[in-house]
Amino acid sequence: MSILKSRDNSDVGAKRISQWEGLMRKFSESHKEQCKSVSLDIPRIQRSVKQFPTGSQYEGTWDVLGMSGYGVYTFPNGVIYEGELDDGLFHGHGELRYPSGETLRGQWKKGVLVEKTLVFDDGLEYDDVDWKYCRMPDRRFTIEINNGLQPAGQSYITPEQPSRDIPPGYYDTGDGFYDPKTKVVYSVHDLTAIISFIKSSIPYRSPSVREQKWIIENCRTNPMEPLGPRKDLYEEWLEPLLKLPRNSRQDSTAYVPSTKSTPSFQQDYDSVYEFGMCFWRKPSEGTWNKRLIKFEPSAPN
Repeated sequence: MSILKSRDNSDVGAKRISQWEGLMRKFSESHKEQCKSVSLDIPRIQRSVKQFPTGSQYEGTWDVLGMSGYGVYTFPNGVIYEGELDDGLFHGHGELRYPSGETLRGQWKKGVLVEKTLVFDDGLEYDDVDWKYCRMPDRRFTIEINNGLQPAGQSYITPEQPSRDIPPGYYDTGDGFYDPKTKVVYSVHDLTAIISFIKSSIPYRSPSVREQKWIIENCRTNPMEPLGPRKDLYEEWLEPLLKLPRNSRQDSTAYVPSTKSTPSFQQDYDSVYEFGMCFWRKPSEGTWNKRLIKFEPSAPN
């Protein structure tokens, strides 16, 4: 009885060790010095191009865990990643290159993009904080930013140089030529080939009704109408506002000369702007018009 009781107490207090764990401990103790000198870095090797069932491919270094080190990974849609990887994930510095020419340079951490810089095919960098490219008041193309504005008559019409010729009746959309008859966008290299999308629910480049209207109103066409001033793109610059007292007299009331150096008004104005000896005025209702106002010199003190 006492023997069984003591045996039960010893089983509870002691942790049971499996046979496999015991062998591993024994091996570690006998090879203690050798284990200290072994490098923990997993060796990486270069392999031939690996084709995946998804249509992707990879060419670069591998380790026992998968794609690791540096390599080039190509997606089925033509996007190419070149940079550092770790255990099959984008990890470190790398860049994504798109078929349209844009490049996304960034820093990845276990497959997550933590820092990024988007560079267009013409070398212009995108700023997602305060993007002012081709917006008022600066509407310069990248080539104009790099090379400066050209004199009148030699201005850049498009950011790509030289500007490509447009077939008669078509519109240049940038990615192709739009035909208002068929309402689709054709390749700039082959007018019989409609621009298509890879693995997309919309197989062909067919603009929406809203985009069609925008293309016709804004894109270059052949024949091209003469380009004139675009007043809708102008900024309206006016002189500082003169705050004058208001009264109830009608706009038809005549001006009364004043002995002061400032003009005297007998009209009800919303605002008055000075241009030399003339004032541009805008009444409560109506358009701007100009009235000549004479100033009398102030009496000397």
